[in-house]
This record gives sequence, structure tokens and C-alpha cells, in this order.
Amino acid sequence: MGYHEVLIEHPNHNVTIALMEIGDVINILKAYRQRYNFIHQDQRIESIIIFKNHGESAGTSLEHPHSQITATPVVPSQIRYRMIEAISYFDDMGECLFCYTLRDELKAKERIVLETEYFVTFIPYAALSPFHMWVFPRHHSSSFGDIGEPELADLAYTLKTVLAKLYYGLNNPAYNYTIRSMPTDEKQSDYFHWYLAIVPRVNQAAGFELGSGMYINTAMPEDSAKFLREIEVP
Repeated sequence: MGYHEVLIEHPNHNVTIALMEIGDVINILKAYRQRYNFIHQDQRIESIIIFKNHGESAGTSLEHPHSQITATPVVPSQIRYRMIEAISYFDDMGECLFCYTLRDELKAKERIVLETEYFVTFIPYAALSPFHMWVFPRHHSSSFGDIGEPELADLAYTLKTVLAKLYYGLNNPAYNYTIRSMPTDEKQSDYFHWYLAIVPRVNQAAGFELGSGMYINTAMPEDSAKFLREIEVP
């Protein structure tokens, strides 16, 4: 029991978010929010995952631009692990781990890719792969479903701009992105902060990663962030 929906992003067959008009990207995010909040009302659902696969090596099976929304009656182990770590940090330090991470990145400045009024895009200190980025809301919010109109428009600009930097800077690489939000039975919390993760597929996990669960990133996050910051997009 659950949901699996395909969201068609644009009537044109060969367009990508990086090249769309900003209004089209706003419409995509509005559709995400509308479906998220609708599915959230189903009391059988514990987790809602919004994601996009772009390019063959990212797992896409349809060329036409699209995203997917899935919902399950259980919280996946990866999400549960993140929650456990966030709860542990909050219990020890009395603040949200994500808010602390954002404050630390803004102070360091070295890994920031893009700053807007409502969002900060950066490459994590221990990114699992080259150009792996997180988009954090500046203000604490647990659920993507609570995003307001000004924030949604700002997120559309952020997403389009960051993906355009990948498009022009890395020659339109394959990538995945996903919105990580609070499980549905805990819509509001002081310890969890929703965010969007973007993972360009510029390298592949091999035997060591699969055997150990540890990932080798051949690029320094600071260098990757500087490279992306300096790319000017039309």
C-alpha cells in the first residue's frame, strides 16, 4: 500500500529544468507541494519522497522531463538513521543539527554555491561525491509541505540556477535530486530541518564503496563550490 506518481514537468519533450522559464519551475514546485499535502492526509502513510532522476546513469527511464513522488507506510531506514542522528544531536546540544550546519557553512563561506533570501546552497564538508549539494531553508522548518509562496518562488530560482550551473559547467551531467522532509506522523519538530539534496552522477560507486559503505570523493568540496560559484548562467 502506498503511492507512486509521475509528475510531467513540461509539455516540451526535450527541455530540462536548467533551461526552463522560472514560471515553469514554480509550477513544478507547486505541484510537489500540492501532492505532498494531499498524500500527507492519508493516515496510512509514514513517509513521502519527492525525487527526480535526470540522465541514464541517474536511473531515468523516460526521456520526457518528469519527477516522481512516492509514499510508503514505513519510514525508510536511511531517513530513520538521519532522524536518530538529529535527535541525538538535539538531546546533547539543545539545537537543530541542520541549523547548526547551516550557520557553520555560512560562517566558513568556502563551500557556499549560492545564497538567496530564503535558501542557501552548499557542498557539505564531507560530501559523498563530487558536486554533491544541499539546499537548506534559512529558517527552521520540518516539513516541505509548509513552504509559503515567497519561499517557493525563491526555491524555484535557486533550483533552476544551481542546475543551470551544472548544465553549463559540467556539460549537462546526469543527476538525482530529492526533497528530504519530516515523516508524516511528526510534521513539526525542533530537531529536523527539511532540505533538498542534489547529487550529480559524475563518478560511480565501486567495490570499496559497496563493500564498506564508505565513499571516496576525489574532489575537494571547497574547490567544487568555487568552480560552481564562478559559472555565470544566462
